[in-house]
Amino acid sequence: MIKCIAVDDEPMALEVIRNHISRVDFLSLEETFTDPYKAISYVNDHEVDLVFLDISMPGINGMQLSTCFTRQPYLIFTTAHSEYALASYELKAIDYLLKPFDFPRFLAAANKVKERMSETVKSAAEFFFVNTGNQRQRIFYKEITHIKGDGNYVTYYTAKGKILVRASMSETAVQLPASMFVQIHRSTIVALQWIEKIEDQHVYIEKERLPVSATYRDKFMDVVNSLQK
Repeated sequence: MIKCIAVDDEPMALEVIRNHISRVDFLSLEETFTDPYKAISYVNDHEVDLVFLDISMPGINGMQLSTCFTRQPYLIFTTAHSEYALASYELKAIDYLLKPFDFPRFLAAANKVKERMSETVKSAAEFFFVNTGNQRQRIFYKEITHIKGDGNYVTYYTAKGKILVRASMSETAVQLPASMFVQIHRSTIVALQWIEKIEDQHVYIEKERLPVSATYRDKFMDVVNSLQK
């Protein structure tokens, strides 16, 4: 779960962000602030992964505020002024949302953070641990061929066998490196290195024939095409 806060001197703007976040299952809104100085104190004293930060605020603007954090969270700037875009990326912001922004645009920005966090956390690791009953079992990323979800459970299919874990697909997807895995269906994630062929809207991995749903097809093909460059 990505812990986030929102900072904006306009309560209605905060309400828009609050509503958008409530529709994203991997975001958790911890606090909102109309007072930017209180936001500084909160970020410096709490674990915050992401800040949705307005730029034009009285007393201190969002860009100045972002340099006051002793713990540097990911930043997504929100503003009605397009002229700040270049400066925001110089501060290494993940994205820049120009008001008024709709939910699809908001979700695209949130997904960028999810992917960046996944890469950062997992880039140095070759394996991770999952809870299986009263045990913690080690799984190597390179051994996972694909993952299937069924309600509150997911099954990891590996070169050594199956591993059943109590978790949702969204929780599982956040934990996997985006450079190695891609979701092709609401209940299926595949490992890119194990794909043998793609044919008739299906992915073939060993003896499995896995459907690629329309919802995930474009993103999946973008990933596949990027590997050919």
